[in-house]
Amino acid sequence: MKKKVALFVSALFVFLLIGCGESDIKTVEKDEETNVEDVEDQSEEETDTEEIKKLSIGDSVDFDGVIITLNEARVEPGGEFDTPEEDKFIVVNLTAENTTDEEQAISSILNVELKDQDAYTYSTTILIDGTKGQFDGSVEPGGKLRGEIPFDVAESESYELHYSNPFKTGKAIWTFSSSELTQ
Repeated sequence: MKKKVALFVSALFVFLLIGCGESDIKTVEKDEETNVEDVEDQSEEETDTEEIKKLSIGDSVDFDGVIITLNEARVEPGGEFDTPEEDKFIVVNLTAENTTDEEQAISSILNVELKDQDAYTYSTTILIDGTKGQFDGSVEPGGKLRGEIPFDVAESESYELHYSNPFKTGKAIWTFSSSELTQ
């Protein structure tokens, strides 16, 4: 029995190591005149953390063939059964567009987190009232997924929304101030 467990754990470890790697992250530029999105290809030397941190609300990034767009970030008051444990609820609205030939899985719990100016990290929370659709599921090739993710956060002058693949290195970071949050 111990040998079977050891074999299973070893196989799982090897599988995780094979799946690990570096994410391919590219900024996406929107052409105002033709409404065509162009992907700005960056080599590994050009794609640094500082460049990725320049994303803001409305910007898109090609993350391993899935174009992720932060459409909106807003404050939600909650409802009769929803009161924040921290200071407020922030809801982000995201779109994922699959440009690959394979189905892609999106998870608000595994892929997305929010940080405040003091580097405290917030995971998704449950908000009964005030959200439209979930940012969770499978996206078929050529398909889109749009949804919202609520966070229970402390008051801060600015926030960072992080999107990553938990099995690879690299992340896209959108930065926005409290004054940019819609009500």
